[in-house]
Amino acid sequence: MKRFIVTTASLLAFAIIHTAYAAPPHGKSNILHCGCVVDAEGALVMAYVDVNVSSKAKGHTKHGAGTIDSCFDGVDTYIDFERTTGDCRIGGTPLPGLAACETEEAGQICGIQAPQ
Repeated sequence: MKRFIVTTASLLAFAIIHTAYAAPPHGKSNILHCGCVVDAEGALVMAYVDVNVSSKAKGHTKHGAGTIDSCFDGVDTYIDFERTTGDCRIGGTPLPGLAACETEEAGQICGIQAPQ
């Protein structure tokens, strides 16, 4: 009986300690991603798109003003665009390193064609 009590107490202590130190659950972040889209006239542009990403996603923090992205034209070539603004967060779980959106909105142009 003593062995049972000691084993049970040990398992309970182990469970409590690991529960206290468990990582918090990761949620989702709603962001405006500055990416390649085709506008209403059929032209390739860089514009904001509302996307839902993991709050652990780190790649969007690298999409700042001045960064270059290559967009496929749908035929056979890529066109380089320079972001004029970066991605931003509109809701959900905070994404470290990504600022909250202030004036940005979905569909807004966020990049220009880079000089060749």
